Amino acid sequence: MNIIVMGEDLNAKVAASMLASVGNQVWVTSEESLLTQFNSEPGLTELYQRQKSCGRIVSIAKSELSEKRAPAETDFVIISETSDVIAEIECLRDSSCVSKSIFVILSPSRIGEAIGLKQKFFKDYEEVSVACIPLLIREGRALEDFSRPENIIAGIDDLKSLAKVESLFHPFNRVTNVLKFVSTKEAEFTCFAGHAMLATRLSFMNEMASLAERTDVDIDVVRQCIGLDPRIGQEYLYPGCGFGGKALEQNVKRVATQLRQRNDDLGLLDIVLRINDRQKELLFRKIWKFFNGELENKTIAIWGAAFKPGTSNINDAPCLKLIELLTAQGALVKVYDVQASSKLIDYFKKVDSVSVVDSSLKAIERAEVLAICTEWKEFWSPNYKLLAEHLKSKTIFDGRNILQPQLAEQHGLKYFGIGRNKVTR
Repeated sequence: MNIIVMGEDLNAKVAASMLASVGNQVWVTSEESLLTQFNSEPGLTELYQRQKSCGRIVSIAKSELSEKRAPAETDFVIISETSDVIAEIECLRDSSCVSKSIFVILSPSRIGEAIGLKQKFFKDYEEVSVACIPLLIREGRALEDFSRPENIIAGIDDLKSLAKVESLFHPFNRVTNVLKFVSTKEAEFTCFAGHAMLATRLSFMNEMASLAERTDVDIDVVRQCIGLDPRIGQEYLYPGCGFGGKALEQNVKRVATQLRQRNDDLGLLDIVLRINDRQKELLFRKIWKFFNGELENKTIAIWGAAFKPGTSNINDAPCLKLIELLTAQGALVKVYDVQASSKLIDYFKKVDSVSVVDSSLKAIERAEVLAICTEWKEFWSPNYKLLAEHLKSKTIFDGRNILQPQLAEQHGLKYFGIGRNKVTR
């Protein structure tokens, strides 16, 4: 099949690479950006380059779209996010090559977006369909998510397009049929509702962690216990220093805004977002309290800056808020992250009090305390003896509850986690 992929985000690069890898001919409209981004995503850049080398991925400029030199008889136009590619869509509107195409939105921005796109650009083209297929593509495991999806929610209002969409996903839907057809609005709603549910679970556990600290209870034990209940399960029950990432937070804000417009008051999701904003300040409050507000010229080591392990993405990451609050109080910050160093350097390039280092050991040298913001595997079993030797105040603030408090205390270290400050086991 002939496929055009529009966009320059992770979804676009993954879709182009994976669809080309199974034999489709793919044209991309933002190759310069795709070549320079997401190079830390496991296997992605190598796969993209292989498909490009064998000619199954080809770059097409916006000018070529406007001059109607797009691929003949284009079967699909994959849109990562509509707002980023409006100009390209306008260029294609009058092109005969897409007169029978199916436009697929991977990242919806509102409920009713697919219907709106059809009415705005292709109202007079009966054979053009617009679908919404919000694939779950997670940073750090993007190729696996696309090639072995747990579900494919395909929002389609035009029934004659079903067979063609089935053919598109056939190579990734063989072991078990995970393709479920719904309307475009239902697919868009599902995307937003899913993100809202996950965010609600996280903020709920953060509230429980706050209560656990005040009642001398270890929230990690509670997490394990309630996770045994089959009605609840183990996923997304880990309290921490807040969630980040563009997709999750942005989609929750979108739903919260729509609810507020309809109900004219604050709802559950507004509270979820407020809890998360407060949670991003939690490590700072703990550190500020530990030093009795005297943070001037204190050096704080930070391990982890990406919003989650497996990515270099620092969008809305809790670490950013912590660093901003610390430096505002005159503290010096030394931060290390496994993949996000270059983005951190660029983000804080005008802040002299922030140093980005290339190892966890360099971060703790001459530091007063250590704060952990991302649960990278290399942080889970540190050399506690070395930490005790380097940290002047011999204290760890664990924003992800990944360390073993007993081992820390055995080496003379004070340990402060999230909802488990009174651990004695």
